[in-house]
Amino acid sequence: MNLKLPGVVTLLVSTLMLPLYSFAEDQPLFDATDPTKIYSFLGGGPKYIDYTNGEHMWEFRLIGNLALGANDMLLMEAGYGQHSGDSEPGSNSGWTDTRVRWFHVFDMNYDLEQGYRGLSLQLDVQLAGELKGTDGQNVINAGVMPAWALSNEWNVYLSVNLVNSWDKQFEHHNGVGLGFDAQIIYSPDWWPGSQLRILPAYSYFVDGELEDEGSGNLDINLGGEINPSTMWDFTVQKNFDKDLKTFRRGRDTGLENDWNVFFNVTRYF
Repeated sequence: MNLKLPGVVTLLVSTLMLPLYSFAEDQPLFDATDPTKIYSFLGGGPKYIDYTNGEHMWEFRLIGNLALGANDMLLMEAGYGQHSGDSEPGSNSGWTDTRVRWFHVFDMNYDLEQGYRGLSLQLDVQLAGELKGTDGQNVINAGVMPAWALSNEWNVYLSVNLVNSWDKQFEHHNGVGLGFDAQIIYSPDWWPGSQLRILPAYSYFVDGELEDEGSGNLDINLGGEINPSTMWDFTVQKNFDKDLKTFRRGRDTGLENDWNVFFNVTRYF
């Protein structure tokens, strides 16, 4: 399948894939294994999504992060994709879901080898896309993320969030609940910048139309260093229970996100 991308996305892909080996050898390595460190970066890559009814989608996702001083950063994601299968006329390609997240870090003890390191706050807004398979829900998460060091190689980040879900365009509030997710990060010496992330996440709704329903996923992420300022990573995700990105549509058609894979290249600044 040929995925036609807007010109600006094609330009960004070309930029990210350029050889970037001209940096000085003594330039410090950005610590991509720590989600609490404040950096600016730009990344992107292809994503393949498989649905439970046999349909699938190819997508290009663009991810940008802007450091806002020493303790704050703003993450932005957007995607453009092409959906196969029994799509409505004229709707088999278009913009997918977007995401904006504000992240604030309180005092964090990065030198601690074992124990509680500190706390962060986050406000995460995920907006439904226009393309089939991504046009289900708008979801807003607000919560805290404490961090623990288990050893020099293992770290754990646990998020607890208040979750609210609306239909596209915020037309109808479908429920409120609690969200829990963890980032279990292993930093072995397999290759330059090697990292293994295990990321379970689950939201359970306690009120509204989604009451007593849950939505979750498990991500396995493997990454490494291309050069001191450029990283690669590959993510496999399996989804469980309700798929909020296809909510309502999926009840009638069986269209729910089953699993997906995503390859990403990120340049840090």
